[in-house]
Amino acid sequence: MARDFDYLLKKHGREGSRQVFEDACAKAFSKEFEDAFPIECNPGDEGIDVFVGDFSEKIDVYQCKCFFYEIGDSQVSQINSSFKKATESKEYKLKKWVLCVPKSLTIQEAKWWSKWKKRKEEKFKIKVDLMDSVKLLNLITKHNLHLEIFDEEELILLNQILDELTTKKQRLKEIFEVPVEMDFSDKLFTLKLKSANINEHLDVFNKQFFNAEILTKEVESRNIQNELKELKSLRSVLNEVWLTQYMLYDDEFDGNRLLAIVNKRIEDLNDKDILKTKLDISSSEKKGIMHQLADECTVGWVKNYKERLKEFLK
Repeated sequence: MARDFDYLLKKHGREGSRQVFEDACAKAFSKEFEDAFPIECNPGDEGIDVFVGDFSEKIDVYQCKCFFYEIGDSQVSQINSSFKKATESKEYKLKKWVLCVPKSLTIQEAKWWSKWKKRKEEKFKIKVDLMDSVKLLNLITKHNLHLEIFDEEELILLNQILDELTTKKQRLKEIFEVPVEMDFSDKLFTLKLKSANINEHLDVFNKQFFNAEILTKEVESRNIQNELKELKSLRSVLNEVWLTQYMLYDDEFDGNRLLAIVNKRIEDLNDKDILKTKLDISSSEKKGIMHQLADECTVGWVKNYKERLKEFLK
């Protein structure tokens, strides 16, 4: 399944995803229009994230607002502020103003947008448009940027490995080495480890994560409901195993002990009913599933791990 903007939010968090979203829009518009250029974000950006055209003539302005959840009063206020900057700027003349958001609008939001757009177009005699998540994703895909923006090279490589093994009719029970071309250094689970001062044995954790990804792809490709339920149930139980240890943990800076405790708990429970599945999943793959959960920002290795990760990324 192709990734979308929610993946950026999960990987980079609310603050980090804003810059990544703006960069993604800039890359897409630069591919679509040969005279499209991003403007550096600072107090003097004149309400522009990306513009198309030449300042000697009227230009199209693209304003990227990283609104993942809703367009409420606060978001409308930000939109009005950006639009006001663009229409009142002394640095350029406006031909078209486009709002870019990483979501699809609800019915109420669409009704608001329709009225707001009509009002602004009539008052300022310019074209006003919206690029929602669907339009942006179509543009990103059109110019083959989705592989880079959403880290889909990794998904393609996993599918290639799965296809090859299926062709050979091999059983996917062995533990595979991570291909040299696959880099997990920017993955959220790796950043979680580093933010918790877990800097040793990262190659081992990468291997565990990689094999959990292969397992997941294998189960999903077969699309057998019982197997899918088994895997979902296992993920839930592993999350509970982590939660019990996490609630007893109080270190906000070093997660080495928590990771070791959770891994030991998985090893101890591996052959017990609580972690036993019909899928015959190894303890290494179960540890990898734990890193998958970390990559989804469901688990972490220090107390208040989300706040610690934000500080680490800054």
